[in-house]
Amino acid sequence: MLYTRAGLVHKYAHSYGHLMTDWDSLRYILAVAREGGLSGAARVLGVNHATVSRQLSRVEDASGVRFFTRLASGLQATEAGKVAIAHAEEVEARMVALDIALAARDETEEGELRITIPPLVAEDHFAQDLKEFKRLHPGIDIQIRGSTDILNLHKREADIAIRVSGSPEESLWGRMMVQQRAGWFASPDFIEEYADVLDGKDMDRPLPYIGFTAWDNVCPPTLFANMPSCKIALKTDDMISAISAAHLGIGAVRCTHLVGSGDAKLVRVPQFALDDHFPIWILTHPDLRHVPRVTEFMRFIAARFSARREIYFGPDELSAGGIMASAEQAPFDGDVTEPAE
Repeated sequence: MLYTRAGLVHKYAHSYGHLMTDWDSLRYILAVAREGGLSGAARVLGVNHATVSRQLSRVEDASGVRFFTRLASGLQATEAGKVAIAHAEEVEARMVALDIALAARDETEEGELRITIPPLVAEDHFAQDLKEFKRLHPGIDIQIRGSTDILNLHKREADIAIRVSGSPEESLWGRMMVQQRAGWFASPDFIEEYADVLDGKDMDRPLPYIGFTAWDNVCPPTLFANMPSCKIALKTDDMISAISAAHLGIGAVRCTHLVGSGDAKLVRVPQFALDDHFPIWILTHPDLRHVPRVTEFMRFIAARFSARREIYFGPDELSAGGIMASAEQAPFDGDVTEPAE
């Protein structure tokens, strides 16, 4: 027999009615459903595998129904589970909406401020930014989420996001802080070993480079244009491992000017011009843009990033397209007013 969602709720209401007001139980069910198993749910909930298993068993025993079927491939939601999951999503949405509405009315300058930023952008300069901001605002409790994961600002997973993006979400509010360029970097020993190749004196020997799994081209255009003979020495999906390989002279690596120029073990391959890379943005939920500590942090950090734009953009020179590139941009006036377009 097929049941509508309303019919399923009525069918199981007598056995798990109490669950509908128990958010702690619902969030466990929701996490298991989204992650497809206990281990994934434990990771996102910040608990261990046994805790999730025990909590799920307790809820199922108390309700008298099974919310998931145990399969070799993972956990699959039952009919009752689908209803509980749908209800949990509605409860979660209402709780998040309430959280944002209350946070938007927070007029205090002190309190918690959660910031997400990519690890490769959260380097020494950003640490200095935080030190100075804390000196000016000791009452603001900063929490940093240095992760490559894109946290959902609409779910209050963070208050502010510093992101490297060519097109940030239009539903967020903020501004582009600084433009970036990228280039090819290698160890000094590598540059010396392949000097004749780089100078065009040895046309037979291919130049080894470190590639990334996300690249479609066997030989990147920015490399091939200047070095027709090149070969991939290593492929990775992680910039940290790529940089480590470049340290050892395995190959040249393409990275942002921020990362490459800030690494004492790497030098820029002089034969290759810098080319455009994704800019760095600072973003928040639109409803939080008037919260004093959010506004103050965004204004402060945007000004700091803008002031050191040469670190991200690199020196003025001919770009990869043969056009004179400049790091000059409009000065930051202290107001975060531009929409994320």
